[in-house]
Amino acid sequence: MEQAQAIKARLANLRELRKLFQALRAMAAGRLHEGQDALAGIRAHVAVVEAALSEALALVTEGPRPLPFGEGPPVLIAVCAEHGFVGGFNARLLDRAEALREKGERLVIVGSRGATIAAERGFELEGRQPMATHAPGVPRLARNLFPQVVGARRVRVVFGAYRRGGAFDVTDRGVLPPEPAPQPAYGELVLPLTQMPPAELVARLYDEYLFAALTVALMESFASENAARLQVMEAADRSIADKLEVLQRAENDLRQEAITEELLDVVTGAEAITSRRGTDG
Repeated sequence: MEQAQAIKARLANLRELRKLFQALRAMAAGRLHEGQDALAGIRAHVAVVEAALSEALALVTEGPRPLPFGEGPPVLIAVCAEHGFVGGFNARLLDRAEALREKGERLVIVGSRGATIAAERGFELEGRQPMATHAPGVPRLARNLFPQVVGARRVRVVFGAYRRGGAFDVTDRGVLPPEPAPQPAYGELVLPLTQMPPAELVARLYDEYLFAALTVALMESFASENAARLQVMEAADRSIADKLEVLQRAENDLRQEAITEELLDVVTGAEAITSRRGTDG
């Protein structure tokens, strides 16, 4: 009886836990689709900014062209997860950041969970930012990273590059100076009309390019993080389903045993009554 009650209690707990994992799975799937839908538009924006930079550079005919970087220490940004249930996502990104980081390079961690793991590993952090938990928050996060990179002579980003099917590649990309560097457009180019000095226009377009490049990397990592979480939740759901099946069989076996025992008791009692009557006769 006690064993049956214990199994019944465990079944109830596992069913509640499964509901939680299924809710997290649905949330991760929804956010993954948000990221996927946003990526096409952001990549198109990068292409537009690159073309505008090419045209604007052709306008700078006198003096040195504005440079998109300063003389400050280089910055390495590792885009990790804000929350857990992502498997080895953070570890893989931090492994790449640790392997890439050069002496004197400032390390900035995006994602609270990733920053916690980095601190446990003994990384010296120059800055940290919470990772966006919804796709609309990614552009705002890109803007928030600007103070971390102002004046840097180089900025690189380590992130999860999303691949169809829920996989991702740990990738690093230089965003400052741009890779590849935009080149002045020549040939049959019709120079655009501008309302500001060409050098100032180029400088502003470089800022917009940095913003767009950061946004792409952040959005790809956002999609990759939720793809990793979706896989973990699906695996957890399958594991719980297997355990529920085993426990359900055990509960059924115990119920069958109880019924069998009751039947045996009834039969044994009937036989005893029958035997007693035969003796009395």
